[in-house]
Amino acid sequence: MRESWDRLNARQRGLILLAVATLVAALLFVGLWEPLAEAREQRRDRVAAQQALLSWLDAVAPMAAELRRRADRGREESPRSLLGLADETARAAGLAGSLSRIEPAGDDRVRVWLDGAEFLATMQWLEQLAAGHPVVVDQLDLERGSGAGQVNVRATLAADG
Repeated sequence: MRESWDRLNARQRGLILLAVATLVAALLFVGLWEPLAEAREQRRDRVAAQQALLSWLDAVAPMAAELRRRADRGREESPRSLLGLADETARAAGLAGSLSRIEPAGDDRVRVWLDGAEFLATMQWLEQLAAGHPVVVDQLDLERGSGAGQVNVRATLAADG
């Protein structure tokens, strides 16, 4: 190989060296520079998207805080017991005929049994109870009742807060 190189004149050697240098530069550009530049551009796009999300969150944070305050104000703080509240609201929701049992279940908890209750009326009662009072539905067990649209309910209600 050395003999072949020595037989070439200076101009041919220069052209070969220039071709090799160009090939090395092209390989470095395609193999190193281009992927690095592309990765940098992707990171810039990701940072811009995260900054846009942060700006949006900053803009809606006061609205979310106000909604939280309104929800807390809308909840009734009552000196009534959870047992009395559950009984009163279930009867007001038209579930008196289905109400088979209510009993305390420890600190700030009440178990409620409804047999043959209308499903929609039961769900509306639980939603209104949780939305209007400091109460959460801790456990809920629904079974199909004997009639169409009827359920047997075992629920544990807990004081929220």
